[in-house]
Amino acid sequence: MPVRDRFVVALLGALAWAPIAHANARLINVVTAGDGCVAGPTGPKVQFWDVQPGKTYQVTISNVTECGNNGTAATINVRINSSGSGNTDLVATNVGPGTYTFSFAMPANAACTFVIFYCTTPGQVNTGIMVTRNDGGPFQAHLRASTFGPNCTAPTPISTCTTVDVRPSTWSLVKTYYR
Repeated sequence: MPVRDRFVVALLGALAWAPIAHANARLINVVTAGDGCVAGPTGPKVQFWDVQPGKTYQVTISNVTECGNNGTAATINVRINSSGSGNTDLVATNVGPGTYTFSFAMPANAACTFVIFYCTTPGQVNTGIMVTRNDGGPFQAHLRASTFGPNCTAPTPISTCTTVDVRPSTWSLVKTYYR
């Protein structure tokens, strides 16, 4: 089988597998690990937990069954993705069957949203499954950088997003298969 055909078969296989990899894990709690503010969850589809840049938060996910020995392992790998601040690989600790917690320090210059993945491989950004809403709905749950009023009231999303550059050679390797 020519290299190009093998690539197409692999691509179709990956696309066919994607619907099977439905996330079970839910973002059930976000609490400050100090003096930061937190609000949420909110949102009719994607669910947002508003948090303050420069503060540290304890994040808890439940219903983990796809890795970590069906949610019984002492730890699993998680990753927080941000287009502006880069990705952060972390280790979550088991606090009960299928329930894991980890600390995340929001970057001081944080803006926009931060997507949470579990069952990841450190250093490999194409691994993991996105965490879903706390109510089990079919949408993602994100941390969202926000400013707050007095006494942690009136969260306002910081929406001036920046992006981390993507290497321009990303598609060049794929293109070589079709030459």
